[in-house]
Amino acid sequence: MKATYIDHMGTDLSVVNAAKVSFGKRSEWEYCGSTGHSGVDKKVLSKQDQGLIQFLARGCTSGDWNKILIDVYSHCENVCDFEKHGDDASADTEEVFLVDLLNHIRKMPSHWSPFAHTAITLHLKMPIFVARQIMKHTTGIEYNEVSRRYVDSEPEFYVPDVWRKKADDVKQGSSDEAVVVWYEDRLLYERPLAVYKRMLETGVAPEQARMVLPQSMYTEVIATGNLYAWANMYIQRSDSHAQKETQDLAKQIGDIIQPLYPVSWAALVA
Repeated sequence: MKATYIDHMGTDLSVVNAAKVSFGKRSEWEYCGSTGHSGVDKKVLSKQDQGLIQFLARGCTSGDWNKILIDVYSHCENVCDFEKHGDDASADTEEVFLVDLLNHIRKMPSHWSPFAHTAITLHLKMPIFVARQIMKHTTGIEYNEVSRRYVDSEPEFYVPDVWRKKADDVKQGSSDEAVVVWYEDRLLYERPLAVYKRMLETGVAPEQARMVLPQSMYTEVIATGNLYAWANMYIQRSDSHAQKETQDLAKQIGDIIQPLYPVSWAALVA
């Protein structure tokens, strides 16, 4: 299972200038001296432009965001106080505050369009059950997938290092506890693979023979998406509630994109 970089378009500066065009303005890189033996000046965004990206990602200024954090910390302190002293009136006040705060955050504007003036193309090799999770993210990302209607080469299969026990506290997901299975892992794919090969040998069309192949079969995808779309996918699929195998691939994707757009990626996924 692997994510591989192919190509990309744009930089953090592209995001800044896509936002600034509304005011007929434009920014340039700042230079902060040479780096290493190359003698090439390092290009960075100005502090103002870094703040602009934070605003675009959060829907509020840094000052507004800091005020929200301070209010939350104060709320937590007040909760501790009225829990100690049993102040029901304070409890009601804090409950109203929390509801108002959550509604305020929910209604923050989403300035996503400047991040869409970018493109990142990746090659993703993943088992089908992971692909079906990743490829649910269709807004802002386009996929082209290998097709076994046309390809009849021998498929590869994913087998986990550990089989995880079902989680007791959720309907889906798994725990950290390993389960010892009674069969050898190779049985999971050797039998369906043998049936698949036999079907091809007898003249069955690849588009039908592929029906017998399991979800653990690897598929390959070329995926191109904008920065905002990739960040949205990363946030959901790297979350602790996502399937571990999907988390692993999402984190590889993040490791590729982060150095390409360091300021924007940090603001979007923080």
